[in-house]
Amino acid sequence: MPDPAQADKILDTADATHLLSRAAFGHQPADIERLVGNSRAHAAETLLVDAAWAPHPLTPPWVREPWVNTERAWDDTTPEELSSNHSSTTARYREEIEDLSAWWLNEMVHTGGPLRENLTLFWHGHFTSGYDRVGISQALYQQNATQRRLALGNFRTLLHAMLTDAAMMIYLDMEESDAELYNENLARELCELFTLGVGNYGENDVREIARALTGWTLDAPAGVLKSSRPDTEERHRVFRRDGLTAKYLPERHDGGSKSILGHTGRFGLSDVADILAAQPATATHVTGRLIEYFGAADPDGSLRQRLVETWLAHADSSVQIGEVVRVLLASPEFYRDDSRAGQIKSPVRLLVGAARQLELDIEPTPNVAHYVAVLGQTLFNPPNVQGWPGGRTWLNSGAMAIRFHLGDILLDARLPDGLEALAPARGYARSRDAETASESMAAADSRAARRAARRNAIGIRSALVPDRLFPQGVPDDPVAIVDATAQRLFVKPLSSETSRTVIAGIGALDPKVRLRETVRRLLATAEYQMA
Repeated sequence: MPDPAQADKILDTADATHLLSRAAFGHQPADIERLVGNSRAHAAETLLVDAAWAPHPLTPPWVREPWVNTERAWDDTTPEELSSNHSSTTARYREEIEDLSAWWLNEMVHTGGPLRENLTLFWHGHFTSGYDRVGISQALYQQNATQRRLALGNFRTLLHAMLTDAAMMIYLDMEESDAELYNENLARELCELFTLGVGNYGENDVREIARALTGWTLDAPAGVLKSSRPDTEERHRVFRRDGLTAKYLPERHDGGSKSILGHTGRFGLSDVADILAAQPATATHVTGRLIEYFGAADPDGSLRQRLVETWLAHADSSVQIGEVVRVLLASPEFYRDDSRAGQIKSPVRLLVGAARQLELDIEPTPNVAHYVAVLGQTLFNPPNVQGWPGGRTWLNSGAMAIRFHLGDILLDARLPDGLEALAPARGYARSRDAETASESMAAADSRAARRAARRNAIGIRSALVPDRLFPQGVPDDPVAIVDATAQRLFVKPLSSETSRTVIAGIGALDPKVRLRETVRRLLATAEYQMA
């Protein structure tokens, strides 16, 4: 079994580069210098302190507090008004979700606490909600803000927040679950994906948890006056929602006795959070996902066992998750040879890492978020409740061809030629007949064209600043340019074959473009795809 005391081992440059690659989206010379010579434990603590003290991003200007449902319908709302309101609201939400994705990428690139944003990304893929089902940009912003605020806090607190989160309640059909007709969707995913893991619960537990979660809905915040216009219960909840604030309605709750994982009582939502958060299976499942996310090799399970012990020992701590991450990032398993340079970068980590490592003058725009989405990682819209599968799925043939054009985005500030959205617009399947379907598709295509025109008008804002990479001036020697740039970008020394190829390729170029072409060619290597 590895000796946990190796947390006192001193970091060299390779160790610091590896740590920053996995925990902080990438390394810069100043970051390396700050960590080298310190212990593994001290280095992990440094990243945690940065995460705790980094300012939170400013709220996007379109966020409305409180949220107003601009497609709210009443008894006297005409079909024409309903259709018009729905169309304009959906179009606005689409633009806002594009802005939100760019906003988050901007925070990842420029934050002083990259570990916090990295953990926010982890929780986004763990407690998953997606725009295609939620449909409200502000709800997804609120979920992101909550996950950021609690990213390194107490898991039970985070779990409770997710159970009463508007996006989660909509995504997994909890909003109208009541004693008469309870919905098991959230209860099932709660057990299988969010807490216990497969094999650690039974169907009866799912049913009883679903009963315990009844009685919650979404409403306007307390003190906000609602319209007294006559309403109708026949319309879809989308058109009857007055707010995004979780509200408990005792009359709709199943107040009977329930048996959950060996516990019996008249349980409600808070009890569910307490019971599930305290389960050793939850500690095992979530710490296992953290180990996988950060790419630590744990062949005999000893790291997971230590993380579970840390998790349970800090169950009542306000920094429970942070303590687990501290142990993970200081562990000997994290620094094993087979833990290094073997993790395929997700699209987000690929782009954000390059922007940080190269110290680009960049402001991510919706076009940049669109590029990341086409690579397979659409922020705020994972493919399903399991999040992104990751691993080799990032490297399908179509994505690889687009990955090699990363330089187009970062160096030329343009999308690769022919890059288009891959997913169809929502709503086609709702059409009642062929004629209506055709009209729906035409309208959706028109909206997609407007979004594309808007993205093109905004453009891409990114520039390479040579003085940031070479304060003393870019050297004339192609070997020196390639070696120094490779140190910026790679977690292990560049292979001699790749180095020779790049050096030979830039040697005959005008010295004024050598640095730019070196960066372009290094970003397009297979080696840069690995962290």
